Amino acid sequence: MAHKTASFYDLPATLLTPQEQLRAICRVINKVWQVVGEADILCDNLEAAQSVDNMLWIFQANAFIPHGLGAGNAVRIHYQDPWPDFCKVAVFCNLQKLPVTLPESERLVDFIPVSPVARDQARERYKQLKSLGYTLQVHALEA
Repeated sequence: MAHKTASFYDLPATLLTPQEQLRAICRVINKVWQVVGEADILCDNLEAAQSVDNMLWIFQANAFIPHGLGAGNAVRIHYQDPWPDFCKVAVFCNLQKLPVTLPESERLVDFIPVSPVARDQARERYKQLKSLGYTLQVHALEA
């Protein structure tokens, strides 16, 4: 398999509400879509998936990302197993832990949230990906 890369985006502490943090996550999803042309977003549950779906409509004036739950769009939102077997870019959106079976992908994108508990969970995902041989990058996300 090709070289495995994962990028973690550190959400700034100034983003205090879940809505502000989700808006920042959607900015990254938008960038992935602009550069790659597609993305698969993995969420823990239907409620989280619907929040991402809703925010992708309103996160930025004049932005349009073709998206929806499941297959059929350039940006696909998933909320339960089975995850896709392969995707160009897998975006982990507020996952508490790594999926048992990671999709084959060219790149993984994850986020380091503001809350201490969520930061610890991100730290665990980072360690697991490192032990699986991923090259890891951390980027500070601007507010």
